[in-house]
Amino acid sequence: MTRRLRISLGTMAVALTALLAALPARAEVSLLTPPELLAAITSGDLDKMKSVLLRTHRPDVIDAYGNTALIVAVKSGNPDAVKLLLENGAHPHLSDPQGNTPLMWAADSGDAGIVRQLLKKNAKPNQDNRQGLTALMIAARNGHAEAVDALIKGGSEVNKVDYTGRDALTWARDARTPQVGELLRRAGAR
Repeated sequence: MTRRLRISLGTMAVALTALLAALPARAEVSLLTPPELLAAITSGDLDKMKSVLLRTHRPDVIDAYGNTALIVAVKSGNPDAVKLLLENGAHPHLSDPQGNTPLMWAADSGDAGIVRQLLKKNAKPNQDNRQGLTALMIAARNGHAEAVDALIKGGSEVNKVDYTGRDALTWARDARTPQVGELLRRAGAR
């Protein structure tokens, strides 16, 4: 009886080892292969994006780094992809692991057209990231006057401060961007 027990345990151990060895390979493949929608966005293939969205109805897929499809589209600077995702229900307030929203990424790049698109779809202009920065502070820090103007018109609080006590005007001064500073002062920044 002990011999049968040893054989059964040995067989089970071999089977379990084989099963466990196979699992990481499957996980690796799925982690390394981006979802179809993300691949279509990065390649700029709008027809493929439409096809995937019609089939899956999932505009908020996330890549291996925690970026939503909308963030990937904003980072790629593709306003048509951004528009298509928003029209198909992508949420403009979802953030990456650092708390940066699509609006913050658009402000960072200075793409005022995408900033306006996101604001029209109810992106939250005063949402802050893990450092307390808002889209307005990010645009001011980078000297993007047109994006700053769009954010002010979209309802950004000009006197909101980050976790270090800086507001958008302080960021604009630090960046030595007088045009941005003037826009902020006209909007009531002090």
